[in-house]
Amino acid sequence: MSSAEERRAARRRAREEAAATEEDVTDSREERRRRRRQGGDEEAEPSVEEDTRRSRRSRDEVEEVSVPDTSAEDEAAARAEEERIRQEQEEQERAEAERRAQEEEERMREEAARREEEERQREEERRRQEEEERLAAEKAAAEQAEKERIRQEEEEKKKKKKGFGGLTPEKKKLLKTIIMERARQELHAEALRNKEAKENKIKECCPNLPDLSTMAEAQLQTLCKGIYDKICKKESEKYDVELAIRNQEKQINELTLKVSDVKGRFAKPVLKKVVRVERRH
Repeated sequence: MSSAEERRAARRRAREEAAATEEDVTDSREERRRRRRQGGDEEAEPSVEEDTRRSRRSRDEVEEVSVPDTSAEDEAAARAEEERIRQEQEEQERAEAERRAQEEEERMREEAARREEEERQREEERRRQEEEERLAAEKAAAEQAEKERIRQEEEEKKKKKKGFGGLTPEKKKLLKTIIMERARQELHAEALRNKEAKENKIKECCPNLPDLSTMAEAQLQTLCKGIYDKICKKESEKYDVELAIRNQEKQINELTLKVSDVKGRFAKPVLKKVVRVERRH
């Protein structure tokens, strides 16, 4: 318990004692009055005055003891309490001001970061648009240059002379006949060479069989097995060669398409029907 509370309790006890004393005096005064009415007025009067003086003296003593000291102490305690409350309020206001300042600083930092991010995005968008415009301009210039080159090539082709350099129709016909005859002879010679190479390859791969009537069953089985193995091997080689030919034709078609794209015109490739041959094992 604090000193202020002890003083308040002491004052309360003093007031209670004074009130009790006042009540005692009042009771005794009433008793004296009753006795005076009964005939003992002379004896009772001095006692009433004495009780009154005693009650006044006790009340004055209580007031002298309690009032002057407690009022100064209460004022000091009140001032101290007010000072403490004021300091707490100032601390709270200072903490609130610091918190607001920190929030404002954080908000300003976030706002600055947001503005920087927006500026960076705008700069990136501007650069991207400039790059797209530059690429579009370069593409348009390249297309224009390509069109101009093609036009010049076509004009140069038109300016060139057609035919064989100004030959007469009779000479052209004779030259064409000679060329066709020479081509026919070359094709015939190539066909003979191919036929001869084919026959030699067949003879190499399929030699003449021996006399089967003089061979035993085991020899016949060995011969049949060897022939079967050769057939399987040749079929495998045939399949590999056909696959290689198809791959080469595919590559030729792709290269033809690429060349056509480079020249600026499309040539429809010639498709050939290929019969699939299953590989025998």
